[in-house]
Amino acid sequence: MKRIGLNGVWRVRDSEGEHTLSGTVPGVVQADLVREKILPHPYIGTNEDLFVKIEDKEWIYEREFKFEEELSEKERVELVFEGIDTLSDVYLNGVYIGSTENMFLEYRFDIKRLLKKENHLRVVIKSPVRIPKTLEQNYGVLGGPEDSIRGYIRKAQYSYGWDWGARIVTSGIWKPVYLEIYEDARLQDSTAYILSIDGKDAIVKVNGFVYGEGNLSVEVIVNNEKLGNFQVFERNGEKHFEGTIKLKNVKLWYPWNVGEPHLYNFIFVLKNSGKEIYREEKRIGLRRVRILQEPDEEGKTFIFEINGEKVFAKGANWIPSDNILTWLKDEDYEKLIKMARDANMNMLRVWGGGIYENETFYRLCDELGIMVWQDFMYACLEYPDHLPWFRKIANDEARKIVRKLRYHPSIVLWCGNNENNWGFDEWGNMARKVDGINLGNRLYLFDFPKICAQEDPATPYWPSSPYGGEKANSEKEGDRHVWNVWSGWINYDHYEKDTGRFISEFGFQGAPHMKTIEFFSKPEERDVFHPVMLKHNKQIEGQERLIRFIFGNFGKCRNFEDFVYLSQINQAEAIKFGVEHWRSRKYKTAGTLFWQLNDSWPVFSWSAVDYFKRPKALYYYAKRFFTDVLPVVKKNDDRVVLLVVSDLRKSKKAKVRFSAYDFFGKQMFENFYEINLPPDSVTIVDKVSSPIDFVFFAEVEIEGSVFRNYKLFKKWREVNLTDPKLSVRDHDETLEIVAENPAFGIKILSEEIPEDDFIFLEPGKSFIMRKPEGFFGVRSLYDYLK
Repeated sequence: MKRIGLNGVWRVRDSEGEHTLSGTVPGVVQADLVREKILPHPYIGTNEDLFVKIEDKEWIYEREFKFEEELSEKERVELVFEGIDTLSDVYLNGVYIGSTENMFLEYRFDIKRLLKKENHLRVVIKSPVRIPKTLEQNYGVLGGPEDSIRGYIRKAQYSYGWDWGARIVTSGIWKPVYLEIYEDARLQDSTAYILSIDGKDAIVKVNGFVYGEGNLSVEVIVNNEKLGNFQVFERNGEKHFEGTIKLKNVKLWYPWNVGEPHLYNFIFVLKNSGKEIYREEKRIGLRRVRILQEPDEEGKTFIFEINGEKVFAKGANWIPSDNILTWLKDEDYEKLIKMARDANMNMLRVWGGGIYENETFYRLCDELGIMVWQDFMYACLEYPDHLPWFRKIANDEARKIVRKLRYHPSIVLWCGNNENNWGFDEWGNMARKVDGINLGNRLYLFDFPKICAQEDPATPYWPSSPYGGEKANSEKEGDRHVWNVWSGWINYDHYEKDTGRFISEFGFQGAPHMKTIEFFSKPEERDVFHPVMLKHNKQIEGQERLIRFIFGNFGKCRNFEDFVYLSQINQAEAIKFGVEHWRSRKYKTAGTLFWQLNDSWPVFSWSAVDYFKRPKALYYYAKRFFTDVLPVVKKNDDRVVLLVVSDLRKSKKAKVRFSAYDFFGKQMFENFYEINLPPDSVTIVDKVSSPIDFVFFAEVEIEGSVFRNYKLFKKWREVNLTDPKLSVRDHDETLEIVAENPAFGIKILSEEIPEDDFIFLEPGKSFIMRKPEGFFGVRSLYDYLK
């Protein structure tokens, strides 16, 4: 097999003759227009509005290429587009060879008969707005938020705008293009999964698909050992191979905090009459996944079980990390996924309004032991699955995507959509039915579960998120999205009233890093309600909510710098409060995935990490509240309760310290305990009679590792927050910070992003950290409120 790349510089022009430029493949027109300085950067100021003006355009991509290969009669040549965004017609040497209609899919064209020594390739990309608008006029307006025309095109839905994302409706050849030359046949979508385990050995099913002709067989090699050879056969009009192999002393794939995320090196070799003609090489992890849904006194559980081990899911929702996807590089994925792992996350949910992610994303999750909840790309809208042509496109997409991604052990759930079934039940604008079925449910309830069962029987399917119970967003069953807090103008203490079984979305907004704000705004624009700031908070009344909750919880905000800091602390405190509540209910609640890890552009949003990968306060808090051992202080009637949540897989002896102070640093009590922490447990350590006017500190030490937490039962505006009297000892390479009085939200002031930030300190205790470059001081919450 041989590939000839066609990436690089192409000629790009619009069909009206307004723009002619050099374009980059992979790439999109919007990125090319910015690079050529025809349009300004869309993420600065209000420049986003300028990009709406080019949405109606049709774009033509052209290039020439030489082909000088001497081909045998057996050799085939295919033109491969890994991804075109979105609707296009493709021509080679003036001959129409096919069309594309789905941004998420690879397209292949047999071009052997058309090839010459000098070749001309042309791709005509149609408007992603005009055509969906025409379809909407023909078939009717679909119910849901954002621009409803998006339901008629299989394109990343967020590109039409979202409540955290810019509207940049891209067009282009967004993935690699190449010629593939192979002899007789090729192999695709090979996979392996466990059928059964007997003692230390496993019976593993292998299968895959073959395209072409010949006396074909597939040899399976695992870690350089040949374990099977399987004849290719035809079934239901498709050629494929399947069979079983035995793996001795099998090593299973686990989430990182449960066990080792072990990966095997698989090689699938396609042969024709014994001669190798094609191969696929993949790193595959073997695991068994179940969702435990068992009746209990609150309804029904929703617990991920991996290889027989219950796993509490700790993590966040993942959105596309750029509105212009081709600006993303592998190193961007590497940094973000590593940041998730460093924040002790064991699950990411790939949200259904974006894309099926880059291969690098899934590879990193496989290697790092991060579970993936994978939505199909349908979000917050009715979808016209009553139309046969749309249903066919949707099912073709689902089958091809599942086949492509199924070998990744990190994908532990396929999910039909984001929030559509919740919308059917409660939103009012998504109530249309055809033949008694909501628009989309033919896919989510009938087609997708069948496709997933056929193509990936090793991974469960779930119809929607949220879903379960009498209504989709039930507290009693399934997964739940908690948006009465924040979006419903309710403060975060209400989280404590929520008994959802698996919280797959909940969130609170916070400002991005100040340097990020400086990127998109001028000094005179840095006012909470300046048009530029409003442009960079896409939620309706988003800035108003930030102000409401800052004043509601802190009581004051003096200036814009304080607004940025206080919004981040407020966000972090909110998510901390929710996570502590739901983790303390383990496994009544069996997962907390906050909204959201990342951003697609520089914006005021719910993210923990902003567009430039600068961590917000929430990110640093997450590193603490997602640790495997978390002390939690709660109130129960007239008692203050200390409990310890442990995700450790073994019983551990622990030393526990529990103390309380007034805000002038006077210690009210200090208790010590030696306890045995059972594995994967919640342990009540003590119930103390104490007024709730104090600040409480808890510390757990296990085998030299120390886990700390604090609790205030009153709002910050209700307490007398005093000067913590911080002192900083500079030890050249490290900093030691000490507080005389309780200290919260200690901000490390430096040019370099610090390894830890927004720190809390108990009176008389110290915190030691690596000294960041350009360090010039510290400030605490007190300084922003005094």
